[in-house]
Amino acid sequence: MHKHIITLLCTLGMAISAPVMAKLKLRPDAPAQYVVKSGDTLWSISGRYLYSPWQWPQLWGSNRAQIQNPQKIYPGQVLSLRYVNGQPRLGFDNNSGIPTIKVQPQVRNLSSGYGISTLNVDFYRLFSQHPQVIDKEQTRTAPRLIEGSESRVMYSTGDRVYADQTLEPGRYLIYRIEQNIKDPDTHKYLGQLVRFSGEAATLAGHNSALAERNPNDAASLPEDEYYSRKNSVFKVPTRTAQPMIITNAASEINKGDYLLKITDEQDPFQMMPHEPATQVKGKIVYIMDGIEEAGPYQTITLNLGSKDGIDKGTVLSLYKKSRHFNSWLSKDSRNSRNMGKYLSIPAEEVGLALIYRVSDNLSSAIIINTSTALKVGDMVMNPGHDLDDVNQDPKKDSNTTQTNY
Repeated sequence: MHKHIITLLCTLGMAISAPVMAKLKLRPDAPAQYVVKSGDTLWSISGRYLYSPWQWPQLWGSNRAQIQNPQKIYPGQVLSLRYVNGQPRLGFDNNSGIPTIKVQPQVRNLSSGYGISTLNVDFYRLFSQHPQVIDKEQTRTAPRLIEGSESRVMYSTGDRVYADQTLEPGRYLIYRIEQNIKDPDTHKYLGQLVRFSGEAATLAGHNSALAERNPNDAASLPEDEYYSRKNSVFKVPTRTAQPMIITNAASEINKGDYLLKITDEQDPFQMMPHEPATQVKGKIVYIMDGIEEAGPYQTITLNLGSKDGIDKGTVLSLYKKSRHFNSWLSKDSRNSRNMGKYLSIPAEEVGLALIYRVSDNLSSAIIINTSTALKVGDMVMNPGHDLDDVNQDPKKDSNTTQTNY
């Protein structure tokens, strides 16, 4: 009976409420139980159950809010396949908790973060060594490195440096602006690419000058400023620079580089693959390091962002654009004038990409798989448009004469 239900689901699929979501299809050999192993990823486990691994949240019965903070999955846990109201649901076995793993010389409980990663890929290398997207406004107000030991302008791991703002305690990514990105069709500014060059951590200190300011000064100044004297006459508002230490240098770190607080949002491991909540359509606008073609596990930048309904973990399909060409088919016998007709070769779905960082109008994505080399200008859309003759220029007025290519 169990096998019969699975076979039926594979044949018919399960319809869900959102109109843009594809039907959920289980593999006929989907295991009733699965023990998570070291080396497993969310993508590989999902592939054991589904033909479309990005539909993992549907199998878990997750809604959009839960996708932001998905359940943690660790090696040693047991996953069980059940049916709720006739629909397949995957969850933890009742006797399967978060395992405690002994790591010499102490015991650590894996109580936060994923026990397994989303994909089997070095996200730190991607995140730290290749251009990413950050909102221009975020950079405008970002703290910056303004000084280092012995007035040096280049820093490396272990160096003490100083920031121009009082910072929350914690770890910070260091970055500099790489280039601005414009939409290939409208030429509108979309955002900026930045390159992360390393990490720095705040150092605790005691600010005696701030603690000793008088009540009048405290009432008239921001909470992190005090008055100091440049000479015997004038007092000037002063802020103590934030001491930090470089904890990791992936590349050259310079005076003037920007700082970004590391939170769960900046952690590329914290995401659940899912399909878009709405219909989206965009293009590849940049390939990492400016190379001409991209393949599996390389980073690309898309002209889609949070304003388009894209968020971290979104899975999109990659398409080669449809092609138009003139086919001379016949002659007009009345005036011997050649009659030409255009044929359209529909778009071809060639791979998948997983978005792992998003700004308003841009996103960074990793190519999960592709059957051919990808180039700037290739299309990205929701999965399921293979051999679909898609309008490739939706941003232009439909009444405007267009040149197809």
